[in-house]
Amino acid sequence: MIYLGDFGPPFFMRTCNICGETKALTEYYVNNFGYHHGKCKKCYIKKGQAKYDPTKKRNDNLRRKYGITLTEYNDMLITQSGKCKVCGTTNPGGRKDTDVFAVDHSHETGKIRGLLCHGCNTALGLVKEDKRILQNLINYIDE
Repeated sequence: MIYLGDFGPPFFMRTCNICGETKALTEYYVNNFGYHHGKCKKCYIKKGQAKYDPTKKRNDNLRRKYGITLTEYNDMLITQSGKCKVCGTTNPGGRKDTDVFAVDHSHETGKIRGLLCHGCNTALGLVKEDKRILQNLINYIDE
């Protein structure tokens, strides 16, 4: 056997650019071009977590979805005394990780109507914002 020198790790291994550890290629994400990242999965996740800013993320989502800023959202919440605009609850409900009121808007015009709790927002969506269905529900309850 001929010794060819030390040319680095075997082809199925890679050395992480961040931590310097040599790991199997399964410990690296593959990019859209089919190449393995220079950072191992562990370092890739750590780097992402270090630069994650939940306030910026919330502001970006509100701007993208509804065209408002987090400041405008908070102003609406203050105007509504921290309550749902329909039922008046102070508990937004919904998923535990997103304990915030939903931004209700017209799907026809895009105009924002207010902030609703999860229950009211879901109910409005289930009746497809149709006044006739809502009136029929009221009539049904009155019977």
